[in-house]
Amino acid sequence: MGNTDLMNEELKLWAGASLKTVLNGQSIIDSPRLQVTSLEEAEAFLECYGYDYDQLEDRQEIESIRLEAIDFIEDILLEDGEEILPEVRNQENILHLLMWVSEPEATARSRWSCALLRVMHTYAHCGSFFNENYHGQIQDQIFSRFEQHIRYTSNGIFIGDIELVSYESRASKSRKSAVLKLLHKAENVAADIFDWIGIRMVTRYPLDALRVLCYLRNQNVVMFANIKPSRSRNSLIDVDWVEERWKGVEDLTQLSVDLEEMQYPKEVGRMTDNAFSGDSYRALQFTCRQRIKLRDTDGSPRRFYFPYEIQIQDEESYQSNRNGAASHEQYKQRQTRSARHRVLGILCRKINRVTD
Repeated sequence: MGNTDLMNEELKLWAGASLKTVLNGQSIIDSPRLQVTSLEEAEAFLECYGYDYDQLEDRQEIESIRLEAIDFIEDILLEDGEEILPEVRNQENILHLLMWVSEPEATARSRWSCALLRVMHTYAHCGSFFNENYHGQIQDQIFSRFEQHIRYTSNGIFIGDIELVSYESRASKSRKSAVLKLLHKAENVAADIFDWIGIRMVTRYPLDALRVLCYLRNQNVVMFANIKPSRSRNSLIDVDWVEERWKGVEDLTQLSVDLEEMQYPKEVGRMTDNAFSGDSYRALQFTCRQRIKLRDTDGSPRRFYFPYEIQIQDEESYQSNRNGAASHEQYKQRQTRSARHRVLGILCRKINRVTD
């Protein structure tokens, strides 16, 4: 191939999505088309992606992902009266979808192929090997560290001597929830899911939430060296107010007067993937990683770190977070509108402007 041909190939690549994805730090799902012009190129693209189309197991996995993606679009993203273009919905050969999404002129077929492939791409990356294969053992080891400190009495729920309004543990996030979460992340699959497992504790007052945090540290329930800093969010405790108010104080029990006077922070602590929480959402949230120790079916040891999320809220914030703009329902609606806009684009009959 001569220099002119090479330059033409390079210009062709520059006109596509791949190079700009790298140079601009974009996610591939935000690109309108690919550059696949033949079945051979489609197979080569798919092999580089990680799937050998000649292998039955790979084709079966692709088909399973395709069906999941169709169900997600129809169940989560489409509104009444909307449907996936039948030609795209019924196309079981992903090689044709890759060619259709590469068509030079945008058509209904190319746009629906693009939408379906965006969701399939997200499903392909949303799984967790350890979560899928060892979830029960992981759950038991993480939850047991907390549950041995939780007491249920006739007077209420306690961790140590701190009263809890509620103690909740979520065993698993569904794949649909994981995909919805990834679809509103700018990085998409480059960002991991850190809250397959979650724990929430609700206290009477903000001061008690801080005391729970102290308890977790003092009793070595949580290893704070294993916390992921970029996922810590504090919209419950005003650290500056606490430091000024409690300067020189050695015993938190002396500060009972602050139970109802503790102020909420003026600025919300950052958390990189939670842009869809309402401004009124109040909580301490952080992600920790626990070293899991188990044995495979053949008896060989397996050791790895696994992330889980902890939420601590006071009762007033918990009730407020369940209603209005900060509620989980509103949060999911904002996520869904964003994902709908990102996946379907102008295919939407009506796209509501996403607002926080």
